[in-house]
Amino acid sequence: MTRIQLFYSRAYPGNALRANTLQALAHLGVNPEVQAEETVPEQIGTPLPALAIDGEIVVYGVEPSVRELELLLQDRVQKREADFPCGACGMGCSGMNGPENCPMCIQDGKDGSMAGRIIGFAILLMLLFLAMKILS
Repeated sequence: MTRIQLFYSRAYPGNALRANTLQALAHLGVNPEVQAEETVPEQIGTPLPALAIDGEIVVYGVEPSVRELELLLQDRVQKREADFPCGACGMGCSGMNGPENCPMCIQDGKDGSMAGRIIGFAILLMLLFLAMKILS
């Protein structure tokens, strides 16, 4: 999660949504950029108040509880970690597994992961086996 946007209007201020979102983020220990924007429903195409994560509106027209928001945000964090496990690639991943385990993080043109080495070795063995079968 890199950015959270809260959309509201004077008619639908979304105070509970804002407070619950900030509290859920604090409970999860994540600190993304949070923006509150006054708008009209026609501008974003959904009822207000609304919550968007990384530009995608995920909650609109209701004000979920802190627990519901925690589950939603935690799901987003886990999905992002699965997509980018190391954090060193600059793609907003979590940094938990180190750059050697992230396909997006190749340092100095080398992939230092053990899995990459094993796969490469297995491919080499298959090619050698195939060459031996062809030649014999």
